[in-house]
Amino acid sequence: MNEDNSESQDTRAGFIDHPLVGQYIQDIKSNSWFAKTPVGNHNYPIDIRAPGKAPTAVQIDSMIKLLARLPDIIASSNLPEAPTNEWKIKHPDYRLVNARIYFLNLYEDGSFYVCLNAYPEDDWSPAFEISPDFKVIEAAWIV
Repeated sequence: MNEDNSESQDTRAGFIDHPLVGQYIQDIKSNSWFAKTPVGNHNYPIDIRAPGKAPTAVQIDSMIKLLARLPDIIASSNLPEAPTNEWKIKHPDYRLVNARIYFLNLYEDGSFYVCLNAYPEDDWSPAFEISPDFKVIEAAWIV
């Protein structure tokens, strides 16, 4: 941040300093912003994206509320623990509820898209489309 407490342009490839997310990149084409930062109680960086020119407190608060409810949201989705029996045999200890969040998109209508990490050597990842009132719209294993 610069002296007048506003955002400042970083010298690195389009990064902009911001007090809510550390640094973000503005995507002018899609009128959105992107950051890789810890969110809420998660102590690891999550790829987050939301509409607008810069992160807002309302957007970050909405993401924090979603992440606090995510274990219950995942449990209510009835998504199987594995995409295939072969995958389940290969990764018998994998649990959706314990998976790290890979990315989180917040859309203009207030809905979310969350993708969890699985195993880097595999193509499958669990993903959830979630309504603004935190209900699962769709849950699927994606490739």
